Amino acid sequence: MTTVSAVMTADPITVSPQTPFKDIAELLTGNGISAVGVVDKTGALVGVVSEADLLPHLWDDPKPRRRDRRLARKATACTAKDLMTSPVVTIDAEDSLAVAAAKFARSGVRRLFVLRGGKPVGVLSRRDLVRTFTRGDADLDREVCSRIRQLGWGPDRVRVEVRAGIVTVVGRVERRSDIDPVTRLISELSGVVEVRNRLDYVWNDVA
Repeated sequence: MTTVSAVMTADPITVSPQTPFKDIAELLTGNGISAVGVVDKTGALVGVVSEADLLPHLWDDPKPRRRDRRLARKATACTAKDLMTSPVVTIDAEDSLAVAAAKFARSGVRRLFVLRGGKPVGVLSRRDLVRTFTRGDADLDREVCSRIRQLGWGPDRVRVEVRAGIVTVVGRVERRSDIDPVTRLISELSGVVEVRNRLDYVWNDVA
């Protein structure tokens, strides 16, 4: 299984709750990033300040609508504590890419802060997940074959073909119950677009 830690951007830039507005703006623009994490004295993530949190400072409406009061407060905020969005949508470093994709879909956020032991160790963007699909077929083929060999099946039993990220598995295994786990194993690998399982079996051990 490919985990979040394998594709995230490590060592995220963080600030303290007392970091000034201007310092945050310089960090974002100077590092080409769209957000920074806010950590307390113990290193725990307590919030995130994104570009969107800074933009209310450009507002010129002296009487913001009621529904914009939260953003109106940010329009006068001068430190990370008052600018940040909290709680933060996070993910564990050892979670699968499938879990990450589901979190992106449910939350609608552009990035997930990655935690290990409760402390931020990386940032995962939607683009990081999309980038996994650019993995070369030859590289993917090698990993799929390696995983299948670990199950004890040689090329005389199971053959693999990878084209444009689509993995086709052909062959004959002993038990019908062996087939579905193969599909799950392959589908969890980074870069797999689809698994086409063409495996046959010797005997049906599924009731």
